Amino acid sequence: MIVVVGAAAFSNSFSGVFVFDDRNAIASNPSIKTLWPLTTAMNAPRDTTLAGRPVASLSFALTYALAPVDARDVFTTGPGVADATLVDRFQQNLWTYHAVNLALHLLTALTLFGVVRRTLRTPVLAPRFGEHADLLSLAIATIWVVHPLTTGAVTYIVQRVEVLMGLFYALTLYCAIRAATNRQFVGSGFSRTSTRWSAAAIVACALGMGTKETMITAPIVVWVWDHVFLGSHRERWPLYAGLAATWPLLAGIMSFAPRSASVGFGLEGVSPWAYLITQAGVVAHYLRLAFVPWPLSLDYDWPIARSLADVLVPATIVVSLLAATVWGLIRRAPWSFAGVCVFLILTPTSSIVPIVTEVAADHRMYLPLAAIVACTLLVATWLVQRFHVPAARAGAFGVTAMVVIALGALTYARNADFSSQERIYAKDVSTGPFNARARSNLASVLIDQGRIAEAAPLLREAIRLKPTYADAYANLGVAYVVEGRSRDAVPLFERAVALAPGHPTVWRNYGETLASLGRFADAARVFRNVLPSSPDDPDLLEGLAWILATAPDAGVRDGKTAVELARRAAQLTGETAPNVLDTLAAAYAENGHFSDAVATAERARALAGGRGPSDLVQQLELRLELYRHGQPYREPQK
Repeated sequence: MIVVVGAAAFSNSFSGVFVFDDRNAIASNPSIKTLWPLTTAMNAPRDTTLAGRPVASLSFALTYALAPVDARDVFTTGPGVADATLVDRFQQNLWTYHAVNLALHLLTALTLFGVVRRTLRTPVLAPRFGEHADLLSLAIATIWVVHPLTTGAVTYIVQRVEVLMGLFYALTLYCAIRAATNRQFVGSGFSRTSTRWSAAAIVACALGMGTKETMITAPIVVWVWDHVFLGSHRERWPLYAGLAATWPLLAGIMSFAPRSASVGFGLEGVSPWAYLITQAGVVAHYLRLAFVPWPLSLDYDWPIARSLADVLVPATIVVSLLAATVWGLIRRAPWSFAGVCVFLILTPTSSIVPIVTEVAADHRMYLPLAAIVACTLLVATWLVQRFHVPAARAGAFGVTAMVVIALGALTYARNADFSSQERIYAKDVSTGPFNARARSNLASVLIDQGRIAEAAPLLREAIRLKPTYADAYANLGVAYVVEGRSRDAVPLFERAVALAPGHPTVWRNYGETLASLGRFADAARVFRNVLPSSPDDPDLLEGLAWILATAPDAGVRDGKTAVELARRAAQLTGETAPNVLDTLAAAYAENGHFSDAVATAERARALAGGRGPSDLVQQLELRLELYRHGQPYREPQK
């Protein structure tokens, strides 16, 4: 029932596009393109969603390996591409990632069913719910698996990190519960069955620590479950010690600061206190979505609260619920466990440690939602039992079925929003009247489609809403370049890099614009300025290598450095990016290595031709003729 209903609700989630972090963490991530050595597959590039999350990174490498061989490197069809074969291969590749995400989601739901079922059969809850434990657990898991609030983790592909962490979190708790319910003394120790379940809990916890940092709270949740539902749990100290031993593993991973720009105790001048009070409004919003899950947004761009007065009402609600949870925990009230789960799982990202790009994000509610659904349904069951309402008992199945159908329909509709970047970003604009980032993202898609007249007003409005938003200036600069107004674009790029000096994409666009104006020396200086801060960015490496290999001014060219940079870019892209191989061929030709230039350009042409017709194929043909006649390629003098 759980699998069938969940699969039906997400049946339209297998197509669509890559959005936001999908591109850097998956499409441009060379580490997922190999399974051996494991250290490579588990070591994603710094400052991506998969960085410092080796288990999650490995799961994407496995997905890459599972994808059809002729489709696994097709991560985009490109704007305006009408090649049906290319589109079909892209969809085949995308299908694999979505299928794995959904499979993990369904496994998590089945594990949730096991956790709830065994919890309801504990001595604390069995007298009231034990008789109907199977049906109640089925209802809770089925409602959760189709809830629209889970789409942010399941359908947004790279947020598999949330789903996978949720699976390991639920498995940790489930195995710990099995160890408790299989406690039988044999001689002076526990049975082998209990020991094996404890070991399984520790392994699941360790894997979760390697998936996402939120897992840090799992050992505490296990202890709280024991405290609430077992009472006496001193003899479980070996399990607690084993679970706690996974914390140093997470600490070791985080010590390398794999996402140096994503977490910290300051956010663009925002104090920890300001972030904390802002989260009061965010958490209250999450709670509202648990009961009324519409409208949903992929990108909230949530404003920072200026004072406690701005969030007085939601802060009062959240603090009251937290106080009630603490009070209930002290009294070992069963319902308090749900509150503990919600607050503990949200704590790492909803306290004082900010996430730069996600002050609010629906996918954070993936696991907390399960606790809310369970508590709500059990309270409703208790009320029916308490007041002896025969009609309500008789209609319970019908009501549950209607809730599942309604939530499943909303999930189906939400999945449809992920069918295109334009649709998902337009939804963010419609739900966020003050969301500058959503407008900039939508404008970027429209620019790719050549719809500059529609994109420019969105970008100007984004700049008005947020005058310090670098991406809006950069995208407006790109719009001007597409319109043939490259000179007007230069001040916008200068403003963008001044606001966001650590944004490599903006620097690259700035450098390419300068090169298009014939300012090759200035363009090379721009690339050299940003490359030390992003030494493994293949786009920056390739951009600088191209200028050093093809600039018409001999004083700018540096063939030896161009080869080194282009080789590095080719290595980082698995030698599968035709534009990078094109640059490497030009660098070889600049150094007089024409046989290498011809061989490399032919490989680039084969790759570019295999992805459908493009201008690059024609350009490669022209450059190949030059290399075959012993001539390097030069950019025309502006």
